[in-house]
Amino acid sequence: MLLNKAKAQELMREAGLDAFVLTYTEHNIYFGDFLHVNSASLKSRPYYNVFFARDDQPPAYLVPHQDIDDVTRATWIEDVRPTAEYAIPGRPNVLWDREKAVADVIAERGLTAGRVGYENATLYVDIFRRLEKALPTFELVPASSLIAKLRAIKSAEELKRIQASMDMTQAGARAVLAEARAGVTEKYLAAAASEAMLAAGAEGVGFVIVGAGANGAIVHGAPTDYVLRDGDICRFDMGALYMGYPGDFARTFVVGRQPREIDALRYQGIYDAVQAGIDACRPGATAADVYHAQMVAGRKLIPDLTREHCGHGVGLEVHEEPMIHSQSDFVLEPGMVVMIENGKYIIGEGGYQLEDLVIVTENGPKLMTDVPRELIIAS
Repeated sequence: MLLNKAKAQELMREAGLDAFVLTYTEHNIYFGDFLHVNSASLKSRPYYNVFFARDDQPPAYLVPHQDIDDVTRATWIEDVRPTAEYAIPGRPNVLWDREKAVADVIAERGLTAGRVGYENATLYVDIFRRLEKALPTFELVPASSLIAKLRAIKSAEELKRIQASMDMTQAGARAVLAEARAGVTEKYLAAAASEAMLAAGAEGVGFVIVGAGANGAIVHGAPTDYVLRDGDICRFDMGALYMGYPGDFARTFVVGRQPREIDALRYQGIYDAVQAGIDACRPGATAADVYHAQMVAGRKLIPDLTREHCGHGVGLEVHEEPMIHSQSDFVLEPGMVVMIENGKYIIGEGGYQLEDLVIVTENGPKLMTDVPRELIIAS
C-alpha cells in the first residue's frame, strides 16, 4: 500500500479533523492505491476520496462510472461508488450530484457535524462551493500542507518504486555517457537515453534534456540537432516513469578532452554545493538549512551563484515537499526522500548541473543514486 494509513489518521487527529475530501489526482492515487486514474485528463470527471480519522469509519471512493470496474479490482477501499457528470436515465445508482454523494458518505459514517479537510491549494472553487452547500454543519478546513507532510514520508512500497524509477533513469544516464562523443547530436543522445530507460523496465519517459555547449544554459531546453564538438561542456537531466513514480537525475560532462579551467572550476562549485546539501539532509534540519548549506559551499568558488531552490522531494510528483528553498521551515524526518540539486546556467556559454537523490535516515542521508558525480570526460 502506498498510503501510511496510521500516520494519516494520527496527523488528522492532531489537527482535529474528522475526514478528508480529496479530488487531486496524486492524492487519489496515494490514498486509493489505484494507479490508473483514467479520467484524470478530463477535468470534469474528478475522483472523490472520502477518508476518515477513525478506523471504524471506512473510506469511500467515488469514481467515474467508466472506471469503476478497474478501480474495484485494484483499490484497497471496499466502498466504491459510481459517479457521472450528468444524470443517466435508467441508472439511478450512478451518482451525478457528487458533492451530495460525499455528504451522504459522511452521514452514513455517523457524522452530523465536525471538521473536514480539503485541498485548499488545488481544489476548484466551484467544487469547494458545492461542498460548502452540501455540508452546511461542517467546517471545511484547509489541509493541503497536512497532506503534503504526510506524503513526504515515504512508505516501504513507495521507496521500492522510487528506487526502481531512479535505477531506470540512471540507465538512461549511463547510455548518454557511453554514446557521447564529438560528431553526435543532442537528439541522438536523448534517443539513446530514452531507449535505455525503456529497456531497463521504465513504463514511460517523463522527460529528457540534453544541452551541449551554449545550449546547456537553456534550463529546460529540448534536445536539438546541435552536433557535439571536442571540449563542449554538456549536461543532461532526465526522468523515467515506473508504477506512477517519476525519476529525476542530472549530470554534466565534457566531450573528448580535459575541461577548460573555468569549466572545471564552475563544476567544482556545483559539486561542492550538492555535497554540502547531501551532508545537511539529517533529521531535524529544515529545508532552508539544506538550501543555505549548499549556497555557502557553492559560493566559495562561484561567488555570483543564485538559486530559487536547491532541490525538492520526489514521490508521485517530481516536485513535492520538502521543497529546498531559502524560506522553508519544513523539517526533515526519517523516511523523506530529497533530490539535492544545484546548477549554474550562463547564457551564451553553457550549463553546469548535478543532482542526487537521498533518503533521510535516523543516521543521516543515504544516497539512492550511484552514477559517478565527478566531471566526466566522454569520448
